[in-house]
Amino acid sequence: MRRRTAHRSVVLTAVVALLASACVGTQGTKAGGDPQPVTLRMADPYADLTYEPPVGDFVKRVGNNSDGRIRVDVVHKWGNLKPDAERQVVEAVASGKADLAWVGTRALDTLGVHSFQALNAPLMIDSYALQKQVIASDVPRRMLKGLDKLDVTGLAVLAGGLRKPVTVKHPLLGPDDWRGLRIQTFPSRVQADAIQALGAEPVQVGPEGRTAGLKSGKIDGVEINLSTYAHNVMEPLASHITLNVTLWPETVVLLVNPARLAKLGDRGEDWIRAAAEQAAAHSADLVGPDDKWVAQRCGNGAQFARASATEVRALRDAVEPVYQRLDKDPQTKALLADIRRLKRSTSAEPVPAVPSSCPEKSATPAPDDQGATPARDLDGTYRWTLTKDDARKYGTGDEDLSHYPSTMTMTLRGGDWSMKSSSSPETDSGTYTVKGDRVVFDWPSTSSQLTFTCSADAHGSLRLSPVEPMDAGDRFVWSTRPWTKVG
Repeated sequence: MRRRTAHRSVVLTAVVALLASACVGTQGTKAGGDPQPVTLRMADPYADLTYEPPVGDFVKRVGNNSDGRIRVDVVHKWGNLKPDAERQVVEAVASGKADLAWVGTRALDTLGVHSFQALNAPLMIDSYALQKQVIASDVPRRMLKGLDKLDVTGLAVLAGGLRKPVTVKHPLLGPDDWRGLRIQTFPSRVQADAIQALGAEPVQVGPEGRTAGLKSGKIDGVEINLSTYAHNVMEPLASHITLNVTLWPETVVLLVNPARLAKLGDRGEDWIRAAAEQAAAHSADLVGPDDKWVAQRCGNGAQFARASATEVRALRDAVEPVYQRLDKDPQTKALLADIRRLKRSTSAEPVPAVPSSCPEKSATPAPDDQGATPARDLDGTYRWTLTKDDARKYGTGDEDLSHYPSTMTMTLRGGDWSMKSSSSPETDSGTYTVKGDRVVFDWPSTSSQLTFTCSADAHGSLRLSPVEPMDAGDRFVWSTRPWTKVG
């Protein structure tokens, strides 16, 4: 398999070593002896940090880096869970009522800061793998500068759970399913624009308003990550989850009052900034993937669905006007271009498998899919092994055949595919459609599409024949051997 994924690494500065140095203490003096312990007040707009593990990680790292010299006291429900709670925490940090806070990047465009809109652009960051690459890039650093106008200092952007469409009566697959519905979201201009573009009405209320609206029927659905969905036990209120549609990630930004940060002195500021940098680097590992939540909520009454490749394309077409508006801002346009480049070089993780005991709705064929074999008919796991003799006979041009034999494992499920080679740590993935005897694989990370004629034997194993034109390496990997169905 060709290696397409670009790997990035984050190098963190070991500022903890400054503990023993004679530099400025947490009270801003250079006097000898240990600095006096300091308690910083942190505003949390929601119930507790269970919903934001990376923020909790930051709090712990502040204490560890400072060897207890700086303690963070988290004040939960700042803003009383009102719809504007995130606005309130920003204002609290700016005024000095709070020293620190976290806020969803989604809310910042309602305060006149548009530099974070690229993170919340609809259907753009649609995997944990891509989110991790974005957080590790220089994209967040360039966004943080926009916070200066709010009189707060941005410390870091942290990864968050991927937000899915969840509804009461039926799953949201294509745009037709969205039309006329009332979908709860939090205050955000770009997210409200996206929901409207999909044909629904955004209802911007907080957690309490969300619960009340679902119970009364005034709200038809929500956008939410599966961790929050699970913690709130939301199955009795809204059970239909579209598993392979990610609207946007719940990225958050850490804020600090600049005057308070300066009073900590050089050493205290180093501890705070290092904790934020370290928390950002580890944040993606704390929020994904979603496999455990799918398995857990299945037994609690959740009903999972998957949109077809045609339906996903229709969703992307529907939100195109949102991108046209975003592109009018030069900075946002440049940031989106950088995220797209990362997306092309990043292999998304497979969509979580739904346990066989759990109800799952197949994607509904769209009009242009009529006459096609449902993609679900090919659901399963397949394996085939490429040998050194295969490589020699095929004439791959590989001088080094030491990585053969190589066993390929392909998983097809509801229009999504993922493929892994035993000789590589990488996983490739994409979507596929079936029409008659042809199967078409869309491969986003390589911007390519592979078409094969396909036949199945009595045991469900597949034989693929390439439809030209096709790259020789793709022909060799995908169609040299039959795919034996193993699960």
